[in-house]
Amino acid sequence: MSQNLGLENLLKDLLDKKKDDKCPDDKRRDDKCGVEQVLKNLPPNYPIGGVFVKGKLIPVAVFSNICDCLAYFLDEECQVVVLEVDKITGISFGETPDPH
Repeated sequence: MSQNLGLENLLKDLLDKKKDDKCPDDKRRDDKCGVEQVLKNLPPNYPIGGVFVKGKLIPVAVFSNICDCLAYFLDEECQVVVLEVDKITGISFGETPDPH
């Protein structure tokens, strides 16, 4: 049995909401669009494969929380990774490939 931890329903809800909200295409996005909204809907300790910043994959293991426009993650060694939410351009769900 395949388990997607509710991700499929979350993404469907976000896509439906995006159709209604018509997110702006300018650089400054409101809090109803994109990566920030996806992260705000994830529960703490949700497994994440990695996040993309400036086209580079930053491997992380789990999402922790968002506070004051900062997104907190834990990597495989349980080190805290803090990123500005508006700098995150993508999220990888599932395992990240080993670069070695």
